[in-house]
Amino acid sequence: MPVLSHAIINFEKFMTEWEILGEKHKILKPWTDIGLRWARKYYIRMDDTEAYVLTMCKLICCLITAL
Repeated sequence: MPVLSHAIINFEKFMTEWEILGEKHKILKPWTDIGLRWARKYYIRMDDTEAYVLTMCKLICCLITAL
């Protein structure tokens, strides 16, 4: 079952791995740069939106209540 608490961490890992991939394999850099441009755009939107934080907090509260 997917858990939102790891979503931001995994998204940041994905971006870091693609940055490394583009640096190690120069032939892929044009494509990783395009992907990273879209990823940064999404990441900024995610960072500027409180809905992600509220959803994660609500999930944590539900899990704690269930215990």
